[in-house]
Amino acid sequence: MQFHGPLGPGKMKLLRIDAENPEKGLVSYAAKAISDGKTIIYPTDTVYGLGCSMNSVKAVRNVYALKKRDLNKPLSIAFPDLETAKRYVLLDAREEAFIKECLGKPYTFIVRKRVNVPDNVTSGLDSVGIRIIDHPIVKGIIAAAGVPIISTSANLSGKKPPAECGEIDKELLENVDIVIDSGRCLIGTPSKIVDLRTGKTLR
Repeated sequence: MQFHGPLGPGKMKLLRIDAENPEKGLVSYAAKAISDGKTIIYPTDTVYGLGCSMNSVKAVRNVYALKKRDLNKPLSIAFPDLETAKRYVLLDAREEAFIKECLGKPYTFIVRKRVNVPDNVTSGLDSVGIRIIDHPIVKGIIAAAGVPIISTSANLSGKKPPAECGEIDKELLENVDIVIDSGRCLIGTPSKIVDLRTGKTLR
């Protein structure tokens, strides 16, 4: 296993995982950290993400603090597939069809949430941003952890989202529990945000 850490003065541990052929032991290690309420930085198809269990109040609060993000700005949630997402969000036929057409593409969809999505994740809103991320490491972690994870870019608020680990702010690196390095993200820019309730593109 390519496990390194802790590194430097912080508590972070670095895992180097092959994006094409993720080592199951390392993916399971990251998933266990998620289940234990830890925060991780992980690769996606777009940029590196900062995440934790959707259900850990303490970890979600820590994500906000690490990013220096306003608590009134909701966070998005990552799912391994559409069927899992449907357990947490409400979709009409048009919305579901649109998502199916866009699977595999770098989209965040704003949709209505179910009651099992915590209010502290969505800043009290009745909607939530969801990502079905086309990346084997993310899919593996969520599946192994058995819980959706927070998906927000691994940068301080207002700063450029990182496409590779070398672009991540040192303050973030030193204060998360695990960093997964799988090289440069394929797309390198944030996802497109579409509000499926209105059909409007927000980013």
